[in-house]
Amino acid sequence: MKMKNILSALLLLGLLSCTDLDVPIESSYTSDVFPRSDAEFASVTGPVYVQLRNNIALDYYYLQELTTDEAVLTARGADYYDGGRYIQLNLHTWDETHPHINSTWTWAYRGISLCGEILAALENASEGEIRDRTVAEIRTMRALYYFFVMDLFGNVPISPEYGELTLPGNSDRSAVFAYLENEVSEALPFLSKEIGTATYGKPTYWMAHALLAKMYINAEVYTGTAKYQEAVNSINIIMNASENGANQPFDLEENYLEMFGFNNGPHIKETIFAIPFDQNFGANGMRLGRFPLHPLSRVNFGLPTTISVGNCQHTWADFYYLFEKDPEDIRNGIWLVGHQYYNDGSPMMDGDYHVFLDPEIAFVNVETFDRGRSPQQIAQGARNVKYTPDPTWTSSRDSRNDFLLFRYADFVLLKAEALLRGANDPMGQNPLELVNQVRSIRNASTLAAIDLDILLEERGREMAGETWRRNDLIRFGKFESEWGRDAETNLPVKTNNETYRRVFPIPQGELATNPKLIQNPGY
Repeated sequence: MKMKNILSALLLLGLLSCTDLDVPIESSYTSDVFPRSDAEFASVTGPVYVQLRNNIALDYYYLQELTTDEAVLTARGADYYDGGRYIQLNLHTWDETHPHINSTWTWAYRGISLCGEILAALENASEGEIRDRTVAEIRTMRALYYFFVMDLFGNVPISPEYGELTLPGNSDRSAVFAYLENEVSEALPFLSKEIGTATYGKPTYWMAHALLAKMYINAEVYTGTAKYQEAVNSINIIMNASENGANQPFDLEENYLEMFGFNNGPHIKETIFAIPFDQNFGANGMRLGRFPLHPLSRVNFGLPTTISVGNCQHTWADFYYLFEKDPEDIRNGIWLVGHQYYNDGSPMMDGDYHVFLDPEIAFVNVETFDRGRSPQQIAQGARNVKYTPDPTWTSSRDSRNDFLLFRYADFVLLKAEALLRGANDPMGQNPLELVNQVRSIRNASTLAAIDLDILLEERGREMAGETWRRNDLIRFGKFESEWGRDAETNLPVKTNNETYRRVFPIPQGELATNPKLIQNPGY
């Protein structure tokens, strides 16, 4: 059994209990009796990690990717129109009734609620290093869930402590930021610095600094006050991991595609924080390898089940063309594009049509995002298979690929960005050097110069499909840009430039059940 399987089993030892997002529940744990050992603490805290898996690679992914130039999910006739939910994300026309917005809010606040319940249960647990570390881990996990909602929704409520029945109102985004900064900072001294199987999938000292770095690089967006120097400081701590008592340093991986394969795990040296998935212990929605495939591609990947012809997530052509600038770049390998062949070299034929995955998309009806159902129409669009399809997926089509949330290369590029935006580096590195570190190991030609526009392109190539594109576009002032061309008209498809959509609306159901909440401006 792989070590990630063992971890997945351990995380499921805890029992989920029902909770209302606003009203605390009675604890099911008797902390005066347990936990005492590592295993007992893990059994109590497991639900927090199980909850993280539930929506990270589905609803959360949709909000962070389908709202950008990086991904689009089209209809084929009536298939995958689904009430226009994907079109609304693609075109920036969503409202407070959107199902994926609602489910993501519920998912994140369910995680926050679980963390609060568990922290209350651990108050009377036996004092010692295990308890202190576990409390720090759950506080950090709660901060991560809050980071998600702060990034997505802006002025979000800070839930009352466990046992308080008062409904919370909105908190200013800057106040939420300060709360999270304090939570993570107080947890840091008690978090493990170990890098390896024992801490894989759990918050560590390094994961906490990665979370802080993500907050600091976006601080000007979140609070109006830049914190680029603080971002560099946290990233430097990660870069110097081996000098701070860790067993091994983080580093850039030579095999880019292996990082996202179905056998990824603790051996990936770029991983700062991953979310483990495995069908045997609850995959709960890791389907990123399934969404992009042409139905006939299943043969090449050895998949045991058919692929729906209706499901088709791909990318807009202009984003794909970022990858054509350097043909030797190994990151080009994430794409299925052009004429398709079976592994034995024979052409992939749909009837008498040789399947050609054309980056350009021509809509039959752009209003409904219908691209038609002929073999040629089904084949439109370059497909991102960074998360390699898993040949052992079951009828649920869930995969074993662990989801990489914080990855070392991301922070190398974020440090370059912070330096371009005015920070200083005590280590003496410069932005061009940092970007070329990443490009060189990806077998891409080195750059002679770097600016923010070039850096955003590089982040697109490096981080495609990893749920950071929306975050990046907002920070770079590009979220209101036009993108996505209809090959028939050569006109952009996404044209909405309403700036209030940098945050999503508070779901209608939450406003109905909590009269203290105020809807975000514009909705």
